[in-house]
Amino acid sequence: MRPSMRAFWLFLAAVPASIFMLALAPALLPVIGFYIILLIFLMLIDGFMCTHPREIVFSAEEPSQIPLSATGILTLSMTSAAGQSIPAVEASIKVNDILDQSAQEPVMITPEDGEAHIDLIPKSRGTAEIETLWFRWFGPLKLVIRQTEENPGLTIPIVPNLKRIFANIDALAGAAGSDFGERPHPQQGTGSEFMSLREYIPGMDPRTVDWKRSARYQNLLTKEYEAERNHQIILAFDTGHLMQEHLDGMTRLDHNIDAGLALSHAALRSGDRVGLFAFDEKVHSLIKPVGGVRSFTTLQHHMASMKATNKETNFTLAMTRLAEGLNRRTLVVLFTDFIDTTTAELMQENIIHMARHHLVVFIAAQDPFLHKRAMQTIEDTDDISQAMTAGELLKERRVLFKKLRRHGVLCLEPKSAMMINELLREYRNIMVRELV
Repeated sequence: MRPSMRAFWLFLAAVPASIFMLALAPALLPVIGFYIILLIFLMLIDGFMCTHPREIVFSAEEPSQIPLSATGILTLSMTSAAGQSIPAVEASIKVNDILDQSAQEPVMITPEDGEAHIDLIPKSRGTAEIETLWFRWFGPLKLVIRQTEENPGLTIPIVPNLKRIFANIDALAGAAGSDFGERPHPQQGTGSEFMSLREYIPGMDPRTVDWKRSARYQNLLTKEYEAERNHQIILAFDTGHLMQEHLDGMTRLDHNIDAGLALSHAALRSGDRVGLFAFDEKVHSLIKPVGGVRSFTTLQHHMASMKATNKETNFTLAMTRLAEGLNRRTLVVLFTDFIDTTTAELMQENIIHMARHHLVVFIAAQDPFLHKRAMQTIEDTDDISQAMTAGELLKERRVLFKKLRRHGVLCLEPKSAMMINELLREYRNIMVRELV
Protein backbone atom coordinates (compact mmCIF):
# COMPACT_ATOMS: atom_id res chain seq x y z
CA MET A 1 0.00 0.00 0.00
CA ARG A 2 1.30 3.47 -0.85
CA PRO A 3 0.04 7.07 -1.12
CA SER A 4 -1.78 8.04 -4.28
CA MET A 5 -1.06 11.06 -6.45
CA ARG A 6 -4.07 12.79 -4.87
CA ALA A 7 -2.45 12.43 -1.44
CA PHE A 8 0.87 13.63 -2.84
CA TRP A 9 -0.65 16.84 -4.23
CA LEU A 10 -2.62 17.47 -1.04
CA PHE A 11 0.60 17.20 0.99
CA LEU A 12 2.44 19.35 -1.54
CA ALA A 13 -0.22 22.04 -1.22
CA ALA A 14 0.86 22.51 2.40
CA VAL A 15 4.24 23.95 1.26
CA PRO A 16 3.01 27.14 -0.50
CA ALA A 17 0.33 27.52 2.18
CA SER A 18 3.02 27.47 4.88
CA ILE A 19 5.11 30.06 3.02
CA PHE A 20 2.05 32.28 2.55
CA MET A 21 1.08 32.09 6.25
CA LEU A 22 4.67 32.61 7.38
CA ALA A 23 4.79 35.84 5.40
CA LEU A 24 1.33 37.21 6.21
CA ALA A 25 0.00 35.47 9.33
CA PRO A 26 2.63 33.53 11.31
CA ALA A 27 0.10 32.89 14.03
CA LEU A 28 -1.84 30.62 11.68
CA LEU A 29 1.06 28.24 11.05
CA PRO A 30 -0.32 25.62 13.49
CA VAL A 31 -3.26 25.26 11.09
CA ILE A 32 -0.87 23.68 8.59
CA GLY A 33 0.15 21.15 11.20
CA PHE A 34 -3.47 20.26 11.89
CA TYR A 35 -3.98 20.01 8.09
CA ILE A 36 -1.15 17.50 7.72
CA ILE A 37 -2.33 15.48 10.74
CA LEU A 38 -5.82 15.39 9.22
CA LEU A 39 -4.43 14.11 5.88
CA ILE A 40 -2.48 11.38 7.65
CA PHE A 41 -5.59 10.40 9.63
CA LEU A 42 -7.69 10.27 6.41
CA MET A 43 -5.02 8.16 4.72
CA LEU A 44 -5.08 5.69 7.60
CA ILE A 45 -8.85 5.45 7.35
CA ASP A 46 -8.65 5.08 3.57
CA GLY A 47 -6.05 2.34 3.93
CA PHE A 48 -8.18 0.54 6.51
CA MET A 49 -11.27 0.70 4.25
CA CYS A 50 -9.37 -0.20 1.06
CA THR A 51 -10.16 -3.69 -0.26
CA HIS A 52 -7.54 -6.24 0.79
CA PRO A 53 -5.91 -8.36 -1.98
CA ARG A 54 -7.25 -11.50 -0.30
CA GLU A 55 -10.78 -10.30 -1.06
CA ILE A 56 -10.25 -10.24 -4.86
CA VAL A 57 -9.53 -13.22 -7.06
CA PHE A 58 -7.74 -12.36 -10.32
CA SER A 59 -7.40 -14.65 -13.31
CA ALA A 60 -5.91 -14.43 -16.81
CA GLU A 61 -7.02 -16.40 -19.86
CA GLU A 62 -4.55 -16.44 -22.73
CA PRO A 63 -5.16 -17.69 -26.31
CA SER A 64 -3.82 -21.16 -27.10
CA GLN A 65 -1.80 -19.68 -29.99
CA ILE A 66 -1.65 -16.54 -32.12
CA PRO A 67 -1.12 -16.62 -35.90
CA LEU A 68 1.43 -14.15 -37.20
CA SER A 69 -0.21 -10.98 -38.62
CA ALA A 70 -3.26 -11.62 -36.42
CA THR A 71 -4.25 -10.31 -33.00
CA GLY A 72 -4.76 -12.43 -29.90
CA ILE A 73 -6.88 -11.46 -26.90
CA LEU A 74 -5.73 -11.78 -23.29
CA THR A 75 -8.70 -11.68 -20.89
CA LEU A 76 -8.10 -10.42 -17.36
CA SER A 77 -10.97 -10.95 -14.93
CA MET A 78 -11.70 -10.44 -11.24
CA THR A 79 -14.27 -11.76 -8.79
CA SER A 80 -14.99 -11.11 -5.13
CA ALA A 81 -13.73 -13.86 -2.86
CA ALA A 82 -16.30 -13.06 -0.13
CA GLY A 83 -19.18 -11.85 -2.27
CA GLN A 84 -18.62 -8.21 -1.22
CA SER A 85 -18.42 -5.19 -3.48
CA ILE A 86 -15.04 -4.60 -5.07
CA PRO A 87 -13.55 -1.44 -6.61
CA ALA A 88 -12.45 -0.78 -10.16
CA VAL A 89 -8.99 -2.21 -10.74
CA GLU A 90 -6.26 -1.01 -13.10
CA ALA A 91 -4.32 -3.89 -14.66
CA SER A 92 -1.12 -4.04 -16.69
CA ILE A 93 1.19 -6.77 -17.93
CA LYS A 94 4.83 -7.29 -18.87
CA VAL A 95 5.54 -9.11 -22.15
CA ASN A 96 8.71 -10.16 -23.98
CA ASP A 97 9.97 -8.80 -27.31
CA ILE A 98 7.93 -11.25 -29.40
CA LEU A 99 4.82 -9.13 -28.74
CA ASP A 100 4.22 -5.47 -29.52
CA GLN A 101 4.91 -3.37 -26.43
CA SER A 102 1.53 -1.63 -26.71
CA ALA A 103 0.16 -4.63 -24.79
CA GLN A 104 1.77 -3.17 -21.65
CA GLU A 105 -0.57 -0.17 -21.55
CA PRO A 106 -2.87 -0.31 -18.47
CA VAL A 107 -6.54 -1.30 -18.78
CA MET A 108 -9.42 -0.88 -16.34
CA ILE A 109 -11.48 -3.76 -14.94
CA THR A 110 -14.78 -2.35 -13.75
CA PRO A 111 -16.98 -4.10 -11.13
CA GLU A 112 -19.85 -4.11 -13.62
CA ASP A 113 -17.96 -5.94 -16.38
CA GLY A 114 -15.63 -7.96 -14.19
CA GLU A 115 -13.09 -8.33 -16.99
CA ALA A 116 -10.92 -6.44 -19.45
CA HIS A 117 -9.23 -7.41 -22.71
CA ILE A 118 -5.71 -6.71 -23.94
CA ASP A 119 -4.73 -7.00 -27.61
CA LEU A 120 -1.64 -9.14 -28.16
CA ILE A 121 0.01 -8.29 -31.49
CA PRO A 122 2.92 -10.59 -32.45
CA LYS A 123 5.96 -9.11 -34.18
CA SER A 124 7.57 -12.41 -35.14
CA ARG A 125 7.25 -16.15 -34.67
CA GLY A 126 8.39 -17.74 -31.46
CA THR A 127 7.01 -18.03 -27.94
CA ALA A 128 5.35 -14.98 -26.45
CA GLU A 129 5.73 -14.72 -22.68
CA ILE A 130 3.51 -12.83 -20.24
CA GLU A 131 5.94 -12.57 -17.38
CA THR A 132 4.14 -10.40 -14.81
CA LEU A 133 0.62 -9.14 -14.03
CA TRP A 134 0.04 -6.03 -11.91
CA PHE A 135 -3.30 -5.08 -10.38
CA ARG A 136 -3.81 -1.82 -8.48
CA TRP A 137 -6.83 -0.07 -6.99
CA PHE A 138 -7.69 2.93 -4.79
CA GLY A 139 -9.26 3.22 -1.39
CA PRO A 140 -12.69 4.89 -1.09
CA LEU A 141 -11.08 8.34 -0.63
CA LYS A 142 -8.50 7.69 -3.36
CA LEU A 143 -5.68 8.63 -0.98
CA VAL A 144 -3.93 5.25 -0.96
CA ILE A 145 -3.26 2.57 -3.57
CA ARG A 146 -3.00 -1.15 -3.06
CA GLN A 147 -1.09 -3.22 -5.60
CA THR A 148 -0.63 -6.92 -6.08
CA GLU A 149 1.77 -8.66 -8.43
CA GLU A 150 1.42 -12.11 -9.97
CA ASN A 151 3.89 -14.13 -12.03
CA PRO A 152 1.74 -16.56 -14.04
CA GLY A 153 4.48 -17.60 -16.47
CA LEU A 154 2.05 -17.66 -19.40
CA THR A 155 3.48 -18.72 -22.77
CA ILE A 156 1.74 -18.39 -26.13
CA PRO A 157 3.09 -19.95 -29.34
CA ILE A 158 3.23 -17.52 -32.28
CA VAL A 159 2.64 -19.63 -35.38
CA PRO A 160 2.51 -18.94 -39.14
CA ASN A 161 -0.81 -17.57 -40.35
CA LEU A 162 -2.27 -20.63 -42.10
CA LYS A 163 -5.52 -18.84 -42.93
CA ARG A 164 -3.67 -16.29 -45.05
CA ILE A 165 -1.47 -18.99 -46.57
CA PHE A 166 -4.40 -21.22 -47.55
CA ALA A 167 -6.22 -18.22 -49.02
CA ASN A 168 -3.32 -17.81 -51.47
CA ILE A 169 -3.31 -21.54 -52.24
CA ASP A 170 -7.07 -21.63 -52.89
CA ALA A 171 -6.95 -18.53 -55.06
CA LEU A 172 -4.13 -19.87 -57.20
CA ALA A 173 -5.53 -23.39 -57.31
CA GLY A 174 -8.85 -21.98 -58.48
CA ALA A 175 -7.11 -20.20 -61.31
CA ALA A 176 -4.99 -23.22 -62.16
CA GLY A 177 -7.75 -25.75 -62.33
CA SER A 178 -6.68 -29.19 -61.13
CA ASP A 179 -2.96 -28.64 -60.97
CA PHE A 180 -3.05 -28.89 -57.17
CA GLY A 181 -4.65 -31.72 -55.26
CA GLU A 182 -4.95 -35.44 -55.73
CA ARG A 183 -7.02 -36.51 -58.71
CA PRO A 184 -9.52 -39.32 -58.75
CA HIS A 185 -8.23 -40.32 -62.21
CA PRO A 186 -4.80 -40.01 -63.82
CA GLN A 187 -4.15 -36.94 -65.92
CA GLN A 188 -3.75 -38.00 -69.51
CA GLY A 189 -1.69 -36.50 -72.27
CA THR A 190 1.23 -35.14 -70.20
CA GLY A 191 4.01 -36.59 -68.12
CA SER A 192 6.48 -39.38 -68.59
CA GLU A 193 4.86 -42.45 -66.99
CA PHE A 194 3.22 -44.89 -69.41
CA MET A 195 -0.47 -45.49 -68.69
CA SER A 196 -2.21 -47.26 -71.61
CA LEU A 197 -2.62 -47.69 -75.37
CA ARG A 198 -5.45 -46.30 -77.43
CA GLU A 199 -6.36 -46.10 -81.11
CA TYR A 200 -4.76 -43.31 -83.04
CA ILE A 201 -7.02 -40.35 -83.92
CA PRO A 202 -6.01 -37.78 -86.54
CA GLY A 203 -4.53 -34.77 -84.80
CA MET A 204 -2.65 -36.76 -82.16
CA ASP A 205 1.09 -36.36 -81.80
CA PRO A 206 2.68 -38.90 -84.21
CA ARG A 207 5.58 -39.31 -81.80
CA THR A 208 3.29 -41.19 -79.41
CA VAL A 209 2.57 -43.97 -81.95
CA ASP A 210 3.72 -47.41 -80.78
CA TRP A 211 4.87 -48.87 -84.11
CA LYS A 212 5.60 -52.41 -82.84
CA ARG A 213 2.17 -52.92 -81.33
CA SER A 214 0.53 -51.15 -84.29
CA ALA A 215 2.16 -53.67 -86.65
CA ARG A 216 1.06 -56.57 -84.47
CA TYR A 217 -2.59 -55.44 -84.32
CA GLN A 218 -2.56 -53.96 -87.85
CA ASN A 219 -3.95 -50.68 -86.51
CA LEU A 220 -2.28 -47.47 -85.37
CA LEU A 221 -1.98 -47.41 -81.58
CA THR A 222 -0.65 -44.55 -79.50
CA LYS A 223 0.80 -44.48 -76.01
CA GLU A 224 -0.94 -42.48 -73.29
CA TYR A 225 0.99 -41.07 -70.37
CA GLU A 226 0.05 -39.78 -66.95
CA ALA A 227 1.65 -36.98 -65.01
CA GLU A 228 4.44 -38.30 -62.84
CA ARG A 229 3.89 -38.11 -59.08
CA ASN A 230 6.02 -38.74 -56.03
CA HIS A 231 8.57 -36.05 -56.85
CA GLN A 232 11.04 -35.28 -54.09
CA ILE A 233 11.15 -31.67 -52.87
CA ILE A 234 13.51 -30.13 -50.31
CA LEU A 235 12.75 -26.71 -48.81
CA ALA A 236 16.11 -25.26 -47.75
CA PHE A 237 15.89 -22.30 -45.34
CA ASP A 238 18.76 -19.94 -44.64
CA THR A 239 18.38 -18.90 -40.96
CA GLY A 240 21.43 -16.59 -40.86
CA HIS A 241 21.49 -12.97 -39.74
CA LEU A 242 20.10 -11.59 -43.02
CA MET A 243 16.82 -13.37 -42.31
CA GLN A 244 16.19 -11.05 -39.34
CA GLU A 245 15.46 -8.09 -41.61
CA HIS A 246 11.84 -6.94 -41.53
CA LEU A 247 9.82 -6.57 -44.74
CA ASP A 248 6.19 -5.45 -44.55
CA GLY A 249 6.01 -6.05 -40.80
CA MET A 250 7.52 -9.56 -40.86
CA THR A 251 11.05 -10.91 -40.94
CA ARG A 252 12.45 -12.40 -44.13
CA LEU A 253 12.45 -15.81 -42.48
CA ASP A 254 8.74 -15.49 -41.63
CA HIS A 255 7.92 -14.63 -45.24
CA ASN A 256 10.01 -17.59 -46.39
CA ILE A 257 8.31 -19.97 -43.98
CA ASP A 258 4.85 -18.82 -45.10
CA ALA A 259 5.83 -19.50 -48.70
CA GLY A 260 7.36 -22.86 -47.70
CA LEU A 261 4.17 -23.89 -45.91
CA ALA A 262 2.08 -22.97 -48.94
CA LEU A 263 4.34 -24.94 -51.29
CA SER A 264 4.53 -27.97 -48.99
CA HIS A 265 0.73 -28.11 -48.66
CA ALA A 266 0.23 -27.86 -52.43
CA ALA A 267 2.96 -30.45 -53.10
CA LEU A 268 1.61 -32.95 -50.57
CA ARG A 269 -1.87 -32.60 -52.04
CA SER A 270 -0.39 -33.29 -55.46
CA GLY A 271 1.22 -36.53 -54.32
CA ASP A 272 4.80 -35.26 -54.01
CA ARG A 273 7.09 -35.71 -51.02
CA VAL A 274 8.49 -32.75 -49.07
CA GLY A 275 11.51 -32.47 -46.77
CA LEU A 276 13.13 -29.60 -44.85
CA PHE A 277 16.65 -28.28 -44.44
CA ALA A 278 17.66 -25.37 -42.16
CA PHE A 279 21.13 -23.90 -41.86
CA ASP A 280 23.30 -20.88 -41.03
CA GLU A 281 26.93 -21.41 -40.05
CA LYS A 282 25.97 -25.02 -39.38
CA VAL A 283 23.14 -27.35 -40.29
CA HIS A 284 20.30 -27.19 -37.79
CA SER A 285 17.83 -29.68 -39.22
CA LEU A 286 17.43 -32.10 -42.10
CA ILE A 287 13.98 -33.66 -42.34
CA LYS A 288 13.75 -36.41 -44.94
CA PRO A 289 10.96 -36.05 -47.52
CA VAL A 290 7.57 -37.28 -46.35
CA GLY A 291 4.36 -37.79 -48.31
CA GLY A 292 0.65 -37.49 -47.68
CA VAL A 293 -1.42 -34.51 -46.59
CA ARG A 294 -1.27 -35.74 -42.98
CA SER A 295 2.47 -35.05 -43.01
CA PHE A 296 1.77 -31.32 -43.31
CA THR A 297 1.35 -31.04 -39.53
CA THR A 298 4.83 -32.47 -38.99
CA LEU A 299 6.36 -30.06 -41.50
CA GLN A 300 4.44 -27.16 -39.99
CA HIS A 301 5.79 -28.01 -36.53
CA HIS A 302 9.40 -28.08 -37.73
CA MET A 303 9.06 -24.84 -39.73
CA ALA A 304 7.41 -23.04 -36.83
CA SER A 305 10.41 -23.87 -34.63
CA MET A 306 12.95 -22.26 -36.99
CA LYS A 307 14.58 -19.06 -35.72
CA ALA A 308 16.81 -16.53 -37.40
CA THR A 309 20.21 -16.25 -35.69
CA ASN A 310 23.04 -13.70 -35.67
CA LYS A 311 25.38 -16.13 -37.46
CA GLU A 312 26.93 -15.80 -40.90
CA THR A 313 25.65 -18.36 -43.39
CA ASN A 314 28.08 -21.06 -44.53
CA PHE A 315 26.80 -22.05 -47.99
CA THR A 316 29.68 -24.44 -48.69
CA LEU A 317 28.96 -26.59 -45.65
CA ALA A 318 25.19 -26.41 -46.11
CA MET A 319 25.10 -27.36 -49.79
CA THR A 320 27.63 -30.14 -49.25
CA ARG A 321 25.61 -31.67 -46.41
CA LEU A 322 22.39 -31.34 -48.36
CA ALA A 323 23.84 -32.99 -51.48
CA GLU A 324 25.09 -35.91 -49.38
CA GLY A 325 21.57 -36.59 -48.17
CA LEU A 326 19.93 -36.67 -51.62
CA ASN A 327 19.87 -40.03 -53.39
CA ARG A 328 17.72 -39.04 -56.40
CA ARG A 329 17.03 -36.02 -58.54
CA THR A 330 15.28 -33.49 -56.32
CA LEU A 331 13.60 -30.12 -56.55
CA VAL A 332 15.57 -27.94 -54.11
CA VAL A 333 13.89 -24.66 -53.18
CA LEU A 334 16.47 -22.40 -51.55
CA PHE A 335 15.17 -19.48 -49.46
CA THR A 336 18.03 -17.08 -48.85
CA ASP A 337 19.52 -13.65 -49.61
CA PHE A 338 22.88 -11.88 -49.88
CA ILE A 339 24.30 -8.35 -49.65
CA ASP A 340 27.98 -8.55 -50.62
CA THR A 341 30.01 -9.94 -53.50
CA THR A 342 31.99 -12.40 -51.35
CA THR A 343 28.83 -14.08 -50.11
CA ALA A 344 27.40 -13.99 -53.63
CA GLU A 345 30.45 -15.74 -55.13
CA LEU A 346 30.45 -18.52 -52.52
CA MET A 347 26.71 -18.94 -52.90
CA GLN A 348 26.93 -19.02 -56.70
CA GLU A 349 29.67 -21.67 -56.76
CA ASN A 350 27.81 -24.04 -54.44
CA ILE A 351 24.39 -23.55 -56.03
CA ILE A 352 25.75 -24.20 -59.50
CA HIS A 353 27.37 -27.41 -58.27
CA MET A 354 24.03 -28.47 -56.77
CA ALA A 355 22.21 -27.65 -60.03
CA ARG A 356 24.30 -30.19 -61.95
CA HIS A 357 22.35 -33.04 -60.36
CA HIS A 358 19.15 -31.39 -59.07
CA LEU A 359 16.67 -28.73 -60.08
CA VAL A 360 17.31 -25.65 -57.90
CA VAL A 361 14.86 -22.79 -57.35
CA PHE A 362 16.61 -19.77 -55.83
CA ILE A 363 14.16 -17.39 -54.14
CA ALA A 364 15.07 -14.10 -52.45
CA ALA A 365 12.49 -11.44 -51.63
CA GLN A 366 12.97 -7.99 -53.09
CA ASP A 367 14.41 -5.34 -50.80
CA PRO A 368 12.05 -2.33 -51.14
CA PHE A 369 14.57 -0.10 -49.36
CA LEU A 370 17.20 -0.65 -52.07
CA HIS A 371 14.75 0.05 -54.88
CA LYS A 372 13.50 3.17 -53.10
CA ARG A 373 17.01 4.51 -52.57
CA ALA A 374 18.09 3.74 -56.11
CA MET A 375 15.10 5.62 -57.56
CA GLN A 376 14.94 8.52 -55.06
CA THR A 377 15.06 12.17 -56.09
CA ILE A 378 18.58 13.59 -55.76
CA GLU A 379 18.66 16.66 -53.51
CA ASP A 380 22.12 16.63 -51.93
CA THR A 381 25.41 14.71 -51.90
CA ASP A 382 24.10 12.18 -49.36
CA ASP A 383 21.32 11.24 -51.78
CA ILE A 384 23.88 10.73 -54.53
CA SER A 385 25.96 8.41 -52.35
CA GLN A 386 22.91 6.41 -51.23
CA ALA A 387 21.54 6.09 -54.76
CA MET A 388 24.89 4.92 -56.14
CA THR A 389 25.35 2.34 -53.36
CA ALA A 390 21.82 1.01 -53.78
CA GLY A 391 22.22 0.88 -57.55
CA GLU A 392 25.47 -1.06 -57.25
CA LEU A 393 23.88 -3.60 -54.90
CA LEU A 394 20.94 -4.08 -57.27
CA LYS A 395 23.37 -4.56 -60.14
CA GLU A 396 25.20 -7.30 -58.19
CA ARG A 397 21.87 -9.07 -57.62
CA ARG A 398 21.05 -8.97 -61.33
CA VAL A 399 24.51 -10.30 -62.22
CA LEU A 400 24.16 -13.21 -59.79
CA PHE A 401 20.68 -14.11 -61.06
CA LYS A 402 21.94 -14.00 -64.65
CA LYS A 403 24.82 -16.38 -63.88
CA LEU A 404 22.58 -18.77 -61.98
CA ARG A 405 19.99 -18.86 -64.77
CA ARG A 406 22.75 -19.62 -67.25
CA HIS A 407 23.47 -22.81 -65.31
CA GLY A 408 19.86 -23.93 -65.14
CA VAL A 409 18.87 -22.43 -61.76
CA LEU A 410 15.36 -20.98 -61.62
CA CYS A 411 15.57 -17.60 -59.89
CA LEU A 412 12.72 -15.72 -58.25
CA GLU A 413 12.88 -12.25 -56.70
CA PRO A 414 9.27 -11.49 -55.75
CA LYS A 415 7.90 -8.78 -53.53
CA SER A 416 7.33 -10.16 -50.07
CA ALA A 417 3.55 -9.89 -50.42
CA MET A 418 3.63 -11.89 -53.69
CA MET A 419 6.13 -14.57 -52.65
CA ILE A 420 3.54 -17.30 -52.06
CA ASN A 421 1.78 -16.71 -55.38
CA GLU A 422 4.95 -16.59 -57.45
CA LEU A 423 6.44 -19.68 -55.82
CA LEU A 424 3.25 -21.71 -56.36
CA ARG A 425 3.11 -20.64 -60.02
CA GLU A 426 6.73 -21.68 -60.48
CA TYR A 427 6.02 -25.06 -58.86
CA ARG A 428 3.04 -25.61 -61.16
CA ASN A 429 5.15 -24.75 -64.23
CA ILE A 430 7.89 -27.14 -63.09
CA MET A 431 5.43 -30.00 -62.68
CA VAL A 432 3.68 -29.31 -66.00
CA ARG A 433 6.99 -29.18 -67.87
CA GLU A 434 8.29 -32.28 -66.04
CA LEU A 435 11.57 -30.57 -65.15
CA VAL A 436 12.26 -32.76 -62.13
